[in-house]
Amino acid sequence: MTTLYRCKAPTDLVCRCGKVARRMRAMEIDFDEVRVPFMKRDRPEVEELTGQRWVPVLVDGDDVIHDSHRILEYLEWRERIDQ
Repeated sequence: MTTLYRCKAPTDLVCRCGKVARRMRAMEIDFDEVRVPFMKRDRPEVEELTGQRWVPVLVDGDDVIHDSHRILEYLEWRERIDQ
């Protein structure tokens, strides 16, 4: 199961979380979205996963990746090995 922890932005066009979500949809990756609270102090689940409270965070099986650039690199790597 793949889960994307992301902000509550109303669209995928205004933030890095949306950029990751758009790429995942374009790659036809099935994933769940968890919209986290706006205030970083209210994101204990993100801190438990990564030791920090920033989003986006991608959980793909046992892999936990944070930072949008790292997530996009991971998605490209995953696509290459899946082919």
